[in-house]
Amino acid sequence: MRRRTFLQLAASAAAGSSWALARSGGIDLQSCAVVLSASSGAREAKAAQVLVEEAQKRCGVLWPVRRAEAGNAAGSAPATIYLATGRSAEKLGRSFDLSSILPRPLPPDGFLLHSGRDGGSGSGDWILALGADERGLLFGVGKLLRLIDFGPQRALLAAPPLRFTSSPQYRLRGHQLGYRPKNNSYDAWTVAMWDQYIRELAIFGANAIELIPPRSDDLPDSPQFPLPPQRMMVEMSKIADSYGLDVWIWYPAMDRDYGDPATVQRAIEEWGRIFALLPRVDAVMVPGGDPGHTEPKLLLALLEKQKANLRQYHPHGQMWVSPQGFTTAWMEEFLNLVRRPDTQQWLDGIVFGPLSRLPEAELLRSLPARYP
Repeated sequence: MRRRTFLQLAASAAAGSSWALARSGGIDLQSCAVVLSASSGAREAKAAQVLVEEAQKRCGVLWPVRRAEAGNAAGSAPATIYLATGRSAEKLGRSFDLSSILPRPLPPDGFLLHSGRDGGSGSGDWILALGADERGLLFGVGKLLRLIDFGPQRALLAAPPLRFTSSPQYRLRGHQLGYRPKNNSYDAWTVAMWDQYIRELAIFGANAIELIPPRSDDLPDSPQFPLPPQRMMVEMSKIADSYGLDVWIWYPAMDRDYGDPATVQRAIEEWGRIFALLPRVDAVMVPGGDPGHTEPKLLLALLEKQKANLRQYHPHGQMWVSPQGFTTAWMEEFLNLVRRPDTQQWLDGIVFGPLSRLPEAELLRSLPARYP
């Protein structure tokens, strides 16, 4: 009885606080509409999909989404959420004074959230989510979802007007996703589960995922796999691309002797098959060890060929390497090689990984400035 009384009181308090919030000027979004720019593309539409689907999960209401038409963006909805990028904002069907609310251009992946009211009290409320680019819009939608107070048949934005801008502190914000039979991985996950997980990474600001190829130091199969690793890798790349996230591959060099031309050729063919299958690859990161154990001069010679291999299928793909697991002599050899002008022409970046012989700051001081 005491527990029931407590829950009843809690429900009454929540209802009362929601009513008070609406009365105090909060924006009631229960019956809002979502408006996309007339020139929006597939990824802007994806941001709208994320917004309405995640809102429906939390309040049970499915907001309508429509594209703007000249002079008629919001229709008759009491509140409207406008979604656009800096490039598409001019075709939202209504004008926003962006020069006053956004005095400086947003950096890549940045976004603005702004709210206002056109009509009288309780009508004409609007929220603008503006991304510097498509990915920035997705991150803006993620922030907006976290600001809205959701409940059963209830969605309220507290304390407007909303004036919020954000831009990332770090250029790369990624997460490795291990579809493999290992205790820190997810070998039983379905495509739908990966989609939801990658979506939630994006909602909280991740802009990259890192995949693991079918052949690594893991077992080749698992009784939990709903799909073979190669097929799931393709699906995960496709999902990330739909959200506009970068796709990396953690690709260990597993063969025993890369001084053997036949071994190198087989590796090029094997990696090339994976590159050709994936709809998106932005970068490949090859660890020097854990796993792998290849002398730096042979490893870098392989990676130069694999960079050309990658570019056949993904013309802007990058090649990165981590000097982890190297002996002192191999680390010295590695540093001499990556300082050479010919290496700097094709190697895109160097990663500080586990089992690195040098501390991060010392490694950074030892490298040419061109390497990120």
